[in-house]
Amino acid sequence: MTQTPNTADRPSGSVPLRVTAHMLGDWQIGSGAGRHGSVDRGVQRDDDGLPFVPAKTLVGVWRDACETAARALDGSGSGSEWQAWVEFLFGSQPVLQERGVLSGDGTLGPPRPAALWVDSLHYPHAVRESVRGRPLLASAAVYIRPGVVIDPVSGRAEDELLRMEERARGGVSLSGRAELNASGAVLSEEQWACAGALLDAGARLLEALGGKRRRGAGRCRLEVAGLPAEWRWLEGRAAPPLPDPSAAPEVLPVSPRGTDADEEWEAAELRLVVRRPLVAHERTVGNTVRSAGRVAGRRLLPAVLEKLGSAELAAAARGGRLVITDATVEVDGAAGRPEPLALARAKQVPGRPVNLLQELPTEAVEYPDGSGYVGPHSPGRPPERGACGYTQLTHNTVDDARQRPVEAIGGLYTYQAIAAGTVLRAQVRLPAGLLPAGWQERLSGTWRLGRSRKDGYGLTDVTATIVPSQRGGPVRQFTARGPGGRLRVWLLSDLLVPDERLRQSTRPQDVARHLGTALGVTLAAVPDEPLERFRTAGAAEGAGGVRFSEVSRGDSWHTRWGLPQVSVLGLRAGSCLTFEVVAGTVTAQAVGRVECDGLGLRRAEGFGQLTIDDPLLRATFSDLQAQARPATTGEPGAPTCNAAGTSTAGPKEGVERGEADGAALPALTVLEDAAWREALGQRSPVLAETDRDAVLGPGHGSVRASQLAGLLTLIAHLSGPSEPAASAWLERLRRVPGEQRRRPWPDAVVEAVTRLLSEPGRVWELLRLPEGRLTADPDRAAESRVRLWPVAVRMVVEDCLTAQRRSQEVPDVGADG
Repeated sequence: MTQTPNTADRPSGSVPLRVTAHMLGDWQIGSGAGRHGSVDRGVQRDDDGLPFVPAKTLVGVWRDACETAARALDGSGSGSEWQAWVEFLFGSQPVLQERGVLSGDGTLGPPRPAALWVDSLHYPHAVRESVRGRPLLASAAVYIRPGVVIDPVSGRAEDELLRMEERARGGVSLSGRAELNASGAVLSEEQWACAGALLDAGARLLEALGGKRRRGAGRCRLEVAGLPAEWRWLEGRAAPPLPDPSAAPEVLPVSPRGTDADEEWEAAELRLVVRRPLVAHERTVGNTVRSAGRVAGRRLLPAVLEKLGSAELAAAARGGRLVITDATVEVDGAAGRPEPLALARAKQVPGRPVNLLQELPTEAVEYPDGSGYVGPHSPGRPPERGACGYTQLTHNTVDDARQRPVEAIGGLYTYQAIAAGTVLRAQVRLPAGLLPAGWQERLSGTWRLGRSRKDGYGLTDVTATIVPSQRGGPVRQFTARGPGGRLRVWLLSDLLVPDERLRQSTRPQDVARHLGTALGVTLAAVPDEPLERFRTAGAAEGAGGVRFSEVSRGDSWHTRWGLPQVSVLGLRAGSCLTFEVVAGTVTAQAVGRVECDGLGLRRAEGFGQLTIDDPLLRATFSDLQAQARPATTGEPGAPTCNAAGTSTAGPKEGVERGEADGAALPALTVLEDAAWREALGQRSPVLAETDRDAVLGPGHGSVRASQLAGLLTLIAHLSGPSEPAASAWLERLRRVPGEQRRRPWPDAVVEAVTRLLSEPGRVWELLRLPEGRLTADPDRAAESRVRLWPVAVRMVVEDCLTAQRRSQEVPDVGADG
């Protein structure tokens, strides 16, 4: 029996696992779409163009297998102790219980989170690196096969229902990572062993995955390394009690002391590299879950608290002394800032922005839609613009009884997610001394963020670095403003402020009141005035508008309660407001303090970030010419690169490079053989039509068909050059001079056939295949030439003889009738 590991030294109470699926046969995990005129049913591919096993597919079949094992362990009695452990591992299914698919007592409790987090399974890292830049090698991982629909009455194929389906090639091993995480619950050694043994039993019962797995496709063998115990632990044991989620210690709601104006703060810069698509849920439209173009601070807060593990920090978050900014795309090496709503773009001069706060448009402009982000401002140049790249993945809900997707329990649904490879930036700010020195280093590591993070989504590499806090003063220069001076405020995130009756407000007057209190002055919102009034004002201060804002609304869900939360109403990120100082003086220290602390409510969740009098809001771009640098470096929905130029062609492999070397060579061999055979199938018929004499020699058409049939029989059993049977056959041809043969083999034909069957490089010299695009390196190309030499010779000779026979059967269309 596998020894139970000691998990006491793991602060997170987790066990890392490595999952490997050995695909014993061809398999098909559909993408839900096809290619018009080519493929009716395609397979899912990753960013490297290789098929993979999505985590949702793996979790579904693994759960079914564990439920089978649990039913056997529970026996015929009414007990369901082992079934409860399956729910602990894979999470509850409240939607199915609501729709009557699962039996229950009629009461719905809070959903139980899954203790098993699974990543998708991909080709080994070495294979994925090898196929990049080699589309012929990547496409060889999939082939097309025909399919039909059988009429259940007549038993024959129905008319006009031939379809072409893609299948991924078997004989490869796909690997990924998983994690057995107790989610805060405290597990004993017996409970850890129970969870591991049940997972091992389910993995051994899993025999196939993907589409048509009950019709021979998708045969596989699943291996899980790192489990606390194997299936033999289950023999003769009763199910131990489930861990109590309430046993996890909870942080008491301690109210921290108020923020001191002169208090120093510390900050950590987070650089997040998205390795798997990340669903930062924004809204659900029909059966499509749409993602926001940023990761809100409220989605980062649980991960930050878990990584740092401090009760004082949790209390500081509730008291407004912890700030976590939204994670936005990286632009010019820094966190992208939401594009100001006052920054329009001229339609007639592409790339030239128009600052509506400073200048009036004299031509047609395109107003920002709120999806873009801008980088740091450089005088005389337009700000570089970036946008978040998206990807869409389709899934379905499979009915347990019918083992088919059924609309009644969810059917088909689509996730729009932030594309893998996207680089995001965020900051964590807190008072100095609240945590021990070096707390920033604890934030580095692998995080799982967003929706469906237990099913392969949201896997993110996070690197934390120490950055200076701007609370003592703004990074840029700021001139103090007295009464009559104006401040331009640019919201870097959504802003939540209450009015006098503590209701949610979007009025600039309420923003002025809260901002004035934070700055220690009295502010008043500058009223909007028609732009026509300023058409004679030239380029003076206030020559444009004073307010460009929109309202944002957010709806969230409380997981533990299982109920929707109150909608959040505020001003959206990118809004630009103008305020006038009525009394007091706005100092640089006060501006730095507000920009660091944020404004309004729920600042620990990313709300309330702003900047005051940013140079971009006072810049003019009317002198820029058409050849100015394009302001758009990416468009939504095009996950090609982010604003920093980092390629999003594919995420970094989830397993370490050295771990999958043993599986990389067999997988590369499968892909290379398929690619070479595909290239042979394309090049050989062309060679047979254009240069048969180079293969069989001049005069081969005079050789009798029965003797050519002997050549076909010979090459059917070739295993390598200069094989004894081939040498003996060629020696018999040379022994009799050509003029003494009844239907002679011309000497040129004998010489050409001898070279073809004896010289290893002759057939490759004739074919001239693009070997550099079919193999990972030249050494492997040499191995492929040796391994596939019999296949190449057989294919070339057969195609040449077929082309020769076809040319003799077709009459000469140019001959006189």
